[in-house]
Amino acid sequence: MLFSGKAKLDFTIEKITSDEDIEAAFKLADKVFMEFEAPVYTRRGVESFRSFLWGKRVREMLADGSYVVWGCYCGGELAGMLAMRDGEHISLAFVSGEFHRRGIGRKLYAEAKKYAAAQGKKRITVNASPYGIPFYRAVGFKETDMQLVTDGIIYTPMEAKL
Repeated sequence: MLFSGKAKLDFTIEKITSDEDIEAAFKLADKVFMEFEAPVYTRRGVESFRSFLWGKRVREMLADGSYVVWGCYCGGELAGMLAMRDGEHISLAFVSGEFHRRGIGRKLYAEAKKYAAAQGKKRITVNASPYGIPFYRAVGFKETDMQLVTDGIIYTPMEAKL
């Protein structure tokens, strides 16, 4: 079966907990950000993103359980990742370019929705990057404000009701 000109692949979604797997997920996020997002960001925006990704605050949230990360694996290879803060805010969501348009983002989002619902949440929010807005619209998010820039990070606040 073909999907967008590429063979459809089997994949699994797993909650990531080990330091080694978290590191791999964050490396994937960094790589995809640099390829698809960084070209429209200022140097300050790129530095802000990387400072968040590799900074102390994320490690603290992982340690206290307020930050959850899922990975999508295809044939043992990490193809995508999604991180959620406080059970309701998508903080990071990236899929490797070679795996785009294969349903991986949708599967990761479905896992995040299940998690949020189990936490009693009524909505999920995201500060969508310009590149991510079409995906988030396609899965039911609506803009809650105009495009903003904070510390060089370009984003549009969005939410989806559960």
